[in-house]
Amino acid sequence: MVYRLLPVELFRGHWKALSDYRAVKPVPDRLTRVALTLIPLCAGGCMIIFGGTLAAPGALLSGVALLAGGFLAAFAQISNLRIKLTERMRDLPDAEQIDRDALDETASHLLVSSYLSAVTAVILVLGMNFGTNSQGAVQGVWGALVVAPAVYVLLTFLVSIPRLYSAYATYNAVRPELSGTHRG
Repeated sequence: MVYRLLPVELFRGHWKALSDYRAVKPVPDRLTRVALTLIPLCAGGCMIIFGGTLAAPGALLSGVALLAGGFLAAFAQISNLRIKLTERMRDLPDAEQIDRDALDETASHLLVSSYLSAVTAVILVLGMNFGTNSQGAVQGVWGALVVAPAVYVLLTFLVSIPRLYSAYATYNAVRPELSGTHRG
């Protein structure tokens, strides 16, 4: 029963979504994958190497808690839109495949972001109790353990936004004069 606590499938879907799937066989987006791996690790490492501190951990805790809920709410909206595209698939089986793929990708990114926001909140609470200096700032390994997933959440969110916009513009047939998906 412990498998229910392991987010392996969630992260596998998130990792697979970091691909260019416009072709028949998806091609991994290695640059994005490397950036999503190295940037958070470097940020966490910098916290340790340069002695960084999180001076207002309470504010950060509030922020990641709000993000966790916000990402879940956004996922609900994405899920609803995906259901509509699935229903329209009978009439347009291939026409909206890119939009369905964009929503599927974004759904996995939002759920990973929500999950990691919750994990970050738990680590931050532990850090606030075990890894603070005399001023109450989280520091050292605890700070690194908070910063690394928080940076990953930020990057994943930034990856999701353009996909959301693309799906929105295409699904809602935004005029070419107003849509960033059209050049000219």
